[in-house]
Amino acid sequence: MKNIKDKNIKWWVEIMSCMMLFIVIGIFSYMKMSFLIKGVSIQASIEHNDNTTIAKVVGNAKHATYLSLNGREIFIDKDGSFSEPIALIPGFSVVTIDAVDKFGKSKEKKFQIVYKEGAPLVAMLK
Repeated sequence: MKNIKDKNIKWWVEIMSCMMLFIVIGIFSYMKMSFLIKGVSIQASIEHNDNTTIAKVVGNAKHATYLSLNGREIFIDKDGSFSEPIALIPGFSVVTIDAVDKFGKSKEKKFQIVYKEGAPLVAMLK
C-alpha cells in the first residue's frame, strides 16, 4: 500500500488515461456488436384501401437474412424494408411474419385480422 501512495502525479494520469481508453473501447464495442445479443427486430403494419380486397403488409426487419409471410419467403432490401400484398377473405384470419438473422436467431410477429366487406379493416397485433 505504501508504494501506491508514493507514486507521482504522472503515474496516476497514465493509469487513469489507460482505464478511460479501455472503457471507451468497451462501450464502442458493445454499441457496434449489440445486434448479436438483440437479434432480429420486426416492425410491421397492414395498409388497406376500403375499395379493394387486397391489403399490404409493410415494415422493416432489421438484421434479418430470411423473412417469410405465412410460411412463404418474401424479399427484403438492404435496409430490411419489405412490402408484400395479401388477399383478404371475409371473416377472421391470422398473418404471421417470421424473421431469421445470420446467426440463427428468429422472431415472429402475428396479426389477427377481422375483415368484412364494406367495413373498415380491423387488425390486432398478437
